[in-house]
Amino acid sequence: MKVVVLSSLAYSLLNFRGRLLQAMVDAGHEVIACAPDPNPKVEADLKAMGIRFAVIRMARTGSNPFDDLVTLRDMVALLRRERPDVVLAYTQKPIIYGGIAARIVGGMRYYAMCSGLGHVYSGEAKGKLAVLRKIVSVLYRAAVAKADGVFVFNRDDEAEMRRHGILKRGEKADQVPGSGIDLTRFEHKAVREGAPVFLMVARLMRDKGPGEFAEAARIVKRDYPDAQFRLLGPFDANPSGITEAELQQWQDDGLIDYLGSTEDVRPYLADCSVFVLPTYYREGLPRTILEAMATGRAIITTDTPGCRETVLKGENGYLVEPRDAASLADAMRNFCEDPGLAARCGAKSREIAETRFDVEIVNAMLLELTGLDRSLVDRNPPRASRNFSAYAATRPSGLRRVVDFAVALAGIALLWPPMLLIAAAIRVRIGSPVLFRQQRAGLAGKPFELVKFRTMDNASDASGKLLPDEERTPPLGAFLRRFRLDELPELWNVLKGDMSLIGPRPLLPHTVDDFGLEGITRSRVRPGLTGLAQVKGGPLLRPADKLAFDNWYVHNRSLRLDCDILVKTLVVAVRDDRVDLSGMDKMASTLDRQGV
Repeated sequence: MKVVVLSSLAYSLLNFRGRLLQAMVDAGHEVIACAPDPNPKVEADLKAMGIRFAVIRMARTGSNPFDDLVTLRDMVALLRRERPDVVLAYTQKPIIYGGIAARIVGGMRYYAMCSGLGHVYSGEAKGKLAVLRKIVSVLYRAAVAKADGVFVFNRDDEAEMRRHGILKRGEKADQVPGSGIDLTRFEHKAVREGAPVFLMVARLMRDKGPGEFAEAARIVKRDYPDAQFRLLGPFDANPSGITEAELQQWQDDGLIDYLGSTEDVRPYLADCSVFVLPTYYREGLPRTILEAMATGRAIITTDTPGCRETVLKGENGYLVEPRDAASLADAMRNFCEDPGLAARCGAKSREIAETRFDVEIVNAMLLELTGLDRSLVDRNPPRASRNFSAYAATRPSGLRRVVDFAVALAGIALLWPPMLLIAAAIRVRIGSPVLFRQQRAGLAGKPFELVKFRTMDNASDASGKLLPDEERTPPLGAFLRRFRLDELPELWNVLKGDMSLIGPRPLLPHTVDDFGLEGITRSRVRPGLTGLAQVKGGPLLRPADKLAFDNWYVHNRSLRLDCDILVKTLVVAVRDDRVDLSGMDKMASTLDRQGV
């Protein structure tokens, strides 16, 4: 197939998407990479990879509508000339005008990769920014309304897109773990000894937080004068860009060492102790943080969309409040006071990078979601040292999905009479609404709305506070739970693709997040109507045992195991739940070998 990739910066085609473009070529596709800035080096490197480079006129940071019309015209001309099968666009203007151009030309699949919503959606909108945000939202909507897929890097961006009408009810957005990181290019480096060196890498934009970085340096240096604070990155024409005079003042005050800009951050990451990104820009999943994690560096960043996904609090770094230099300084002090903390957090960062953000994992997901996967993983197996085998074993199976759909459809067709009777009984005995709806975490952590029969009433005490669950569960609710009949409406979730017949039970998103890396592993398969933990004791198990069973299933699932769980579920439904820990020791040793 012919694939056109639209970007807003030539450098990003290699630095951020190079491995993805190479994966497309390796899968046998013809690839044309587009950017607005002519770059002979990028063009030469792409040509060596077998990729054509095309220039599209674009004012990357401007808001002149006439300039944008030129961009749209160039994109329409390109798509008419090339007639690609697939268009993949990333960053704001390529997504907007690429999507509109694809609709004008027609006859191609279009995918939008929202790597971050940018400064238009950062902070509170007032005056001109509010008007601009509304216009951009309308344009975004026009671009993705007929898209074959929308990819987001974090849940917050999806929620924001829905809030502004960019995504409508019923339209899916697939969450992917950023652009991934090349673990062979960014090797794990030992943390330097001595006084801590804090490094910030970013474009010099105000909402990336360089001002807070400088002020935090001022605070920390009062008690730890040997600590170093380094800033690396180019000036930016963005409206929020900082001035050379501001930067010079920070240097004159002895707060920051400015390192200029570079096309290779690796030596700078290797020479620091802690990576810092105090951004309040609307990030997707900051590439600079992933590079630092792969290098084995502790992370300090803000508790904001995109950034919070990279930090397990207290394990590989700290989250701080945005626009709060004092909070940032407090996090930095931890590394000044404990010389071994940077190395411990850095080791955990590398572990997370290998488990969750390996570019091989991300590219496999994107190729599959865009329909460009031609058994690339089988032809080019990754190194054994990467934790990729678990992901490859749990990639979505087309046959499994067909079986799920067929069984769910047949189940609804056969069971609708008793389901109607149950609904009527709930309406009379418990009250309205008949159905219980709640957001749960699905495949890759993507939230969905779980639907099941209601089993509790709204009984409360004299102060209006709801009574404990057991006191609000009437005999009918207990009966439905006892025989698992309250789960029947979840067949609709299976039919829609939110759930599978067999898998870990769907949990609340924050519960999965609290599991950390184990939660990431658990989310590699769709949640199920029933699972291994449910036939090994269900509610009688400790949470840690349930999680162990769930993750053992993720790494060992098979058709035979699913059939065994299904049969045992029917048996458990007609007798009391009993804790069955048979095979627990063997399972634990298997998990240890797999690094779970």
